[in-house]
Amino acid sequence: MKDTKNIFEGIKKVHLIGIGGIGMSGIAEYLAKKGYEVTGTDISASPVTRRLEKLKIKFTAGHHEVNMPNDTELVIYSAAVSEDNDELVKAREMNMKIVKRAEALGNIVNDKFVIAVSGTHGKTTTTAMIAKILMDSRIDPTVFVGGNIEYLDGGSSRIGMSNIAVVEADEYDRSFLQLKANILVITNIDADHLDIFKDIEDIKSSFRKFIDNSKKDVKVIACGDEKNVTDVVKDINNKITYGFKKSNTYPIEDVSFDKSSIGYRINNEDIRIKVLGKHNILNSAAAYLVATELKINDEVINESMKTFFGVKRRLELKFDNGVKIYDDYAHHPTEVRATLDAIKKVNPSRVITVFQPHLYSRTKDFYKEFAESFSGTDILLLAKIYPAREKAIEGVTSELILNEYNKAIKSGQGKEQKLEGYYVEDNEKILNLLESIRKEGDVIIFQGAGDITDLCDVFVRRVKVKSNWTVPL
Repeated sequence: MKDTKNIFEGIKKVHLIGIGGIGMSGIAEYLAKKGYEVTGTDISASPVTRRLEKLKIKFTAGHHEVNMPNDTELVIYSAAVSEDNDELVKAREMNMKIVKRAEALGNIVNDKFVIAVSGTHGKTTTTAMIAKILMDSRIDPTVFVGGNIEYLDGGSSRIGMSNIAVVEADEYDRSFLQLKANILVITNIDADHLDIFKDIEDIKSSFRKFIDNSKKDVKVIACGDEKNVTDVVKDINNKITYGFKKSNTYPIEDVSFDKSSIGYRINNEDIRIKVLGKHNILNSAAAYLVATELKINDEVINESMKTFFGVKRRLELKFDNGVKIYDDYAHHPTEVRATLDAIKKVNPSRVITVFQPHLYSRTKDFYKEFAESFSGTDILLLAKIYPAREKAIEGVTSELILNEYNKAIKSGQGKEQKLEGYYVEDNEKILNLLESIRKEGDVIIFQGAGDITDLCDVFVRRVKVKSNWTVPL
């Protein structure tokens, strides 16, 4: 098979360590549909792993050497998996072929025409928009995206019959350096993953290398409103820029908001989208420009945009009856601010945000910025930090954010809004507090990249019961 040469040649049995991660699950699903015998492990079962099991992928909870079959021929592991993982150790001892997820992805797509979407924020939504436009245009792309997509039957990957691949290009662990792009999108560049990168200059250097590693005559489509982005692409000749600034190659103009959609104009074309927020105007502008590079008709692009309703956990409306309840993946101050700005644009009601910080290191690095980003919420409930791949850092808890948030209240910055903030370690107490303070018209957002989504689902079930709401949203 052409798209599985190199590491996959002669392989039948593949084991994935960290299979529950969205990027890993996309690889697993792709390989299973290609006919490989796929097994995998993760810390615990989840909706993602249960979906994979329906595809005949054998999942085992827990990272133990006995959970990896002895006849495994290829091991793929997530960048979040530690090098002393029991299964990795066993694989080395048995001389199995071992690669990171990024290398596996590169092997699958690099011989295709690759549309790689990069950026600190917005790359999942932008990738999903591009893929949908191509599919609606009867182009049949292979897709790898970092979120669960409704039009991909709830998955995060698909096998296409055309020679085009649309791929989310993740900067974490410099994973995107394994991709060879023909069209390369940069949505933005922000300080993040400082457990991997030294500083913002190190991050920008990695993006420059990503461009350098691309295929000959790569076309770069970049957000020209972002200084870090313009610094990275300033010496690139084959580029176009987009954004709200008039200096961009394709400026965004005539923006209008209503309660259910946003309209704007770019390249003399009127675009209308159903997803909220200025950040999604930028995401859709990038998708539009990719589509025009592929000579897709403007009318087809616009019709596709009108029926794009977002990615799961990207400000996903989970309940709407008296109160609105959203599930949101935002886990960086820039993303939090964008989400709250989007909500306030279309809904001036009281906003309650339940935020679960993701990673001790990110909380330590950005707790002041997080506190500032929550100025758009009226009541803030902070849950315990979700550790993901990290061990605890002494003195780093959600209280760091709360203390800064309370300083803003005491200084009078939150006086007009009557802001309130709480740190509640126990999830059951969070739910009880929410039930006691919620009132008609509230917007409640469960936010974070960890398991806060499960708490959202529990709360939605409770509200449905108490509201006699029997029809699912």
